[in-house]
Amino acid sequence: MRSRHLVITAAVVALALGQGLPAQAATLIRAKGVSCASSARYVPSSVSVAKGATVVWKSACNKHTVTAYGGTWSKDTTIAKGQTTSRKFTSNGTFRFRCRFHSSLSGGVCYGMCGRVNVG
Repeated sequence: MRSRHLVITAAVVALALGQGLPAQAATLIRAKGVSCASSARYVPSSVSVAKGATVVWKSACNKHTVTAYGGTWSKDTTIAKGQTTSRKFTSNGTFRFRCRFHSSLSGGVCYGMCGRVNVG
């Protein structure tokens, strides 16, 4: 019997040397558990992309958020089952994000469904 899974897809699309060619293929990030909410986590919890890449998150079940924290970038988007959200990263750095429904912050540290995008 197949359990329900939260699937977050981080599809990384970058332009190779400004030629308009995709530089990287999609990366699948999955949270495993008996239900969508149990053991919800980003797997892998971090991705590395080139400057100028666009990251796309997709939720396959339940409602989640992609919410920036601990930095100077801004994103707080709720995505329902089947929806996506994306962001183009135009500067180098580490960009942390979390699901507000399935994580908590304590002293600036994220616990639960947390992830990061490393650009550069």
